[in-house]
Amino acid sequence: MAERLDHDLYYQRIQKMKLKKVGDQMAVYIPSQRAIHVLNQTTFFLWECLKEPVTFEELLFMLTEAFKGERKTMKKDLEETLDLFLEKGLIRKVR
Repeated sequence: MAERLDHDLYYQRIQKMKLKKVGDQMAVYIPSQRAIHVLNQTTFFLWECLKEPVTFEELLFMLTEAFKGERKTMKKDLEETLDLFLEKGLIRKVR
């Protein structure tokens, strides 16, 4: 894990990026990194939720409502996804 998640902070995706649909997935191109990250349906849903600053609990609520999954499993998956997003520089912590 790159950074420890803080469930009291807000998270927001970075602004300088480009999106492109690739089949049934989305590719995020980060010019400053010269990197492409491919997002599946679930991670793209989270990416869209991160347009504006949101807390971990808000994201978890949106995720469980949209995908009707088991909260405990989705919480763990969300933690792992946000950790990966932070590690790759796709999102940032905001206050």
